[in-house]
Amino acid sequence: MAETKKVKLSERTADRLCEMIVDEHRYQPGSKLPNENELSEALRVSRTTLREAISFLVAQGILEIRRGKGTFVAEDLTTSGLDLSGLAGLRARGRAKDLFEMRLIFEPATVALACQRASDEELRQIAKRASRVEAVAAEGGDWPLADQEFHWAIIKASHNEYMRRLYPIINSAVNEIMQLTQNRFHMQNTAIQDNRLILEFLLKRDEAGARHAMSIHMKHLINILQD
Repeated sequence: MAETKKVKLSERTADRLCEMIVDEHRYQPGSKLPNENELSEALRVSRTTLREAISFLVAQGILEIRRGKGTFVAEDLTTSGLDLSGLAGLRARGRAKDLFEMRLIFEPATVALACQRASDEELRQIAKRASRVEAVAAEGGDWPLADQEFHWAIIKASHNEYMRRLYPIINSAVNEIMQLTQNRFHMQNTAIQDNRLILEFLLKRDEAGARHAMSIHMKHLINILQD
């Protein structure tokens, strides 16, 4: 129970920080966030919770960490494309199936684009993210966050700006659903197995295979959510 409360607090903190960036325009694209002590005090959370929230927003592409410099709002963030109020309503209604059906529409196409456009280094980074999902899951850590980073790496490798901007909106709601599902362990094992297949086709730059593997993955998740 304690872990569930901790996760929810970090999500609320991430949502609040995103509101400060997107709705209130306190921090502009490219600007640096206050230091950890100042920001945790402003948000009234511990530094540990703040770090988790920041990691979540980094995975979404809203924030980026520059070594030795600090945490910055992404340069290419389009604030008009993010509507957190609508997203909160989506979560409240529990439309999980609708959400994953949306992913079923655009993520297979995205991974096919990644097969075409990803650099060799981007493919290596995707492979590293896939391995990290398995390592984090084995340690009992926050595998959904690691899985988001895997999918985000694929989105970036597609080199499609609209997909890059759509993903954070969808991913915020996905994270909430992943934390609340009763079939979390089943979902974890499914994600790991499906990620291996997606990666296999990606590394071969097999567009049809990667598209099909991603479609299967989304259908698996929809089925689990309906159990």
